[in-house]
Amino acid sequence: MTLPRRTILGGAAVALASPAPISRGWAQSDWPQRPIRMVIPYPPGGASDIIARLLSPHMTEMLGQTLVVENRPGANGFIAAELVARSAPDGYTLLMGNAGPNGMGPALYGPRTPFDALRDFAPVMAVSIVPQIMAVHPGVPVQDFPGFLAHAREQQGKLSYGSAGVGSAGHMAMELLKSLTGIQLTHLPYRGSAPSTADLIAGVIPVNFDTVPVLLPHVRAGRVRGIAVTSLQRVPEAPDLAAIAETIPGFETVSWGGVLAPAGTPAPIIGKLNAALRIAMARPDVGGALARQGIQPQSGPPEAFGAYVAAEVTKWTAVVKQMGLSPE
Repeated sequence: MTLPRRTILGGAAVALASPAPISRGWAQSDWPQRPIRMVIPYPPGGASDIIARLLSPHMTEMLGQTLVVENRPGANGFIAAELVARSAPDGYTLLMGNAGPNGMGPALYGPRTPFDALRDFAPVMAVSIVPQIMAVHPGVPVQDFPGFLAHAREQQGKLSYGSAGVGSAGHMAMELLKSLTGIQLTHLPYRGSAPSTADLIAGVIPVNFDTVPVLLPHVRAGRVRGIAVTSLQRVPEAPDLAAIAETIPGFETVSWGGVLAPAGTPAPIIGKLNAALRIAMARPDVGGALARQGIQPQSGPPEAFGAYVAAEVTKWTAVVKQMGLSPE
């Protein structure tokens, strides 16, 4: 199966938009009047956590109230997502949504998902597109992606792989690869990027997919060996890593991140959050810092992000059906 080239937020990659002006006295308006919490679906150390903690001081400055980052891992992000979906729609509880709990996971679990990925959330803004790295433990006797395919075929059914959880971007990347190549590996899901990466470094698992900011420092330090990236083209931060698409044309599976609020959150609050996020993402110490870590910063209106999430759910629902996947 060849996947079509991904369109980001309904077209070409979204450039950082010019920030919307904020009127004088904006921080003294009715909202916010107390701290705001941004719930992260995974443990500290993953891309969602990195982005939220970079945004926090800037959002605090512009909103006039502290933006508190709260990690609530578990169930591939469903715990955090359900918490936010069931929260009061008053702007004080936000989700750093991403491809796992808000796109791929619902496609995989279907009606078993404890929330509706579209109806239970109000989109605020997309903030990131993040390619993944495919990495192996240095003890695995492969140097590149074609070598890994040959090794996996020789060890058919004997290898395992880790991911940040069932339905996560890493899980779906490997399952897609398995369906396209016929290789067989056993999935070992973890409760986030940090523990799966730790076991990859320790050699407990031989191979793993995770985002560029999570795995690239370990690749550079020699703790793991990067063999490919999951974007259609090579990423500037790791030009020596070939894209899987160079071997399997059209292969692409990337993670994305964006801020979501509970459905029913008033439009003026969504507008203020979107304006603050646009300004923060345009700052060099946020958008620029993310880009240096291999995270492609995004910006745009809530409607564009909502349309993108809907397209992701539709896309991965079709992939799950075609691949015959079911929750483990």
